[in-house]
Amino acid sequence: MVNALENITKLKRELDDLRPLPQTVLAQVEQKLRLESNYHSNAIEGNTLTLGETRSLILHGLTAHGKPLRDHLDIQGHDSAVKAIEAAVNEEQELNEVFIRNLHRVLLKEPYTTKAETPHGRLIERSISLGEYKTVPNNVRTSTGETYFFTPPEQVKQAMSDLIDWYRAKEREDEHPIVIAATFHYRFVRIHPFDDGNGRMARLLMNMILIKHGYTVAMIRRENRDEYLGKLEQADRTEDLSEFIDYVAGRCEYALDLYLKAARGEPVDDIEDIDNEIALFKQSLSSTGNQGYSSKAIVADLLSPFYDYCTEKTWRIADAFGDAYASIDFNGTDTAGEAIRGIVFVIHRDSPSFQSRLCSITVPDHLGSIATVFSAGLRNYLGKQSESIDLRVENNTDMHQCKWRISSVTLRVRWEHEGQDLDELKRLYNQLLRELMKYLDRNNS
Repeated sequence: MVNALENITKLKRELDDLRPLPQTVLAQVEQKLRLESNYHSNAIEGNTLTLGETRSLILHGLTAHGKPLRDHLDIQGHDSAVKAIEAAVNEEQELNEVFIRNLHRVLLKEPYTTKAETPHGRLIERSISLGEYKTVPNNVRTSTGETYFFTPPEQVKQAMSDLIDWYRAKEREDEHPIVIAATFHYRFVRIHPFDDGNGRMARLLMNMILIKHGYTVAMIRRENRDEYLGKLEQADRTEDLSEFIDYVAGRCEYALDLYLKAARGEPVDDIEDIDNEIALFKQSLSSTGNQGYSSKAIVADLLSPFYDYCTEKTWRIADAFGDAYASIDFNGTDTAGEAIRGIVFVIHRDSPSFQSRLCSITVPDHLGSIATVFSAGLRNYLGKQSESIDLRVENNTDMHQCKWRISSVTLRVRWEHEGQDLDELKRLYNQLLRELMKYLDRNNS
């Protein structure tokens, strides 16, 4: 650890000797680090946007076709959080619980739901609130398959207060900034105070401490995710943070080298950066222009197989009802915004085939948007007179996003989903059928 800290301290002295750097040099390096920090910190958490797509979103406001809306919001929120940290350092704002909770609001942008696993291994939907400490446990499985228990919700407030007190004490003791920053990161993650965003928050706050003391950000890269998490797990096992502190020190070297190269007049951009930007820009232009996107591919690869699945699984349980039907409505708009004819398939219980046959729909190669609704009605369970039970799947797809709503008014359930993950959509429809069976069991026992 000593050698790593000594090396970073030496590089920082070299950089300090070259300060103040020309504004153009600062702007170039800071933009590059800002883009890469946004990409890598989100990618570590599973964000699907590439570095080029991240760059195009932040610099040009261009969204990536086929990528979830939540992934775009996470990039934008992280970028806003980075700017908030820079402003806080410049204004000498105090790092405290109020600041941390406000930063969490900036990072996540808006409330949403995500999947979570209960202590008993059951997958559930969890609502994510902004700037509020968790109210339910959020434990995780380690690489060995064991469950790591973060701080219980009822202890979070005290744990966060203790963390801030520790931080202030170490600042007064003039501890090495990298030691403070890395340890703060570790302790914050062990608390896991929020429902979501804890990893990104830990890295942001760590970098805030580093920047405050004149150091550069610690760049933890996506490709080093396993090593990074392994260092955290090792610290858990040994209760020795020296290797994690050493790791963070090493991650500071990349940014310091960038500043030194720029100060010496050496290029800091990767050669392929401009090629990636041009390619993404042209792709986005074609997606938002007259061409639209491949509606035939959406129908063939996503809508048709999913609605076939919904119809088949619904028909398996429909035998228990005296009356059943399913319908699929298809509507779209062309790239000029004009509506195309709605197409409706109604499939009755006595139909010779339950296939949705969406692939047989004749649509243009490219559309501006598609809207579909799959609905099923089931009535007279076990021959008894009863109201119809509704099952419904709605989809809206355009060049920017693919949004789903799977619901039932009768069952009082609703799930929303973004993206084109066919397996995940099937799992959600399975859950709807499970809710149907629970409803039938309750009302007919």
